[in-house]
Amino acid sequence: MTSPSQDVKRQRATTFAGKNAGQVTVSAPAGALSVVWESAFDRMCHAVSADDMAVKNARRYRKLMDEIIESTGCTEEEILAHGRKVRAVLFFAQDRLAREGALRHLTGKARYEYRLPPVAHAF
Repeated sequence: MTSPSQDVKRQRATTFAGKNAGQVTVSAPAGALSVVWESAFDRMCHAVSADDMAVKNARRYRKLMDEIIESTGCTEEEILAHGRKVRAVLFFAQDRLAREGALRHLTGKARYEYRLPPVAHAF
């Protein structure tokens, strides 16, 4: 059974709009997908969970992380776990599309537009 605080966090994450959500630009793992984000929370978690963001751009990482924590009540660990889950969903979506041949005709900087439905929360 989940605790009421976890339910509250999930609800806040579902309705999260984020002040900086529209400014966060991220690419898919291998670059073949142009992701259309249905969830600002997924997009922000994906951005802050990049392997080198906390090191290479510590101020931006902290700003985005603090905004998500303040808006949702999630811990930093929960946000990073969700971001890794979003990354995994995108990785497997790209793999499936490649096996199905949907990415076969992409050349140069062409990207496959992929609509990512909200990912089930990792907390």
